[in-house]
Amino acid sequence: MSNSRKTENILSVVHAEEAAEEEQVDEEPQDSRPIIEEECGETVQCKPLKAHLDECTRRVEAGNTDENCSVSFDIALGVEELFHFMHCVNDCTAPKLFAQLK
Repeated sequence: MSNSRKTENILSVVHAEEAAEEEQVDEEPQDSRPIIEEECGETVQCKPLKAHLDECTRRVEAGNTDENCSVSFDIALGVEELFHFMHCVNDCTAPKLFAQLK
């Protein structure tokens, strides 16, 4: 077998593998989780928690914290408020995501 024929065999195999990889990328489904989470964050149940989190965030950024916003190690963080909001969003999101599983 000549060197040019060996080269042709290698190149055609490499080219075929690249085409197969591109096809696999096109077949992947879109992740709907971020969209569902955003919708759940705007529900009647989660909206008040989001408003409280936003208010604490505003106070923390301004340097004005009080007992209404959680504080950790002299650095003001709305960690507790974030956890409450994310818990609400996750409770809303999980059943919708599992309903989409095949």
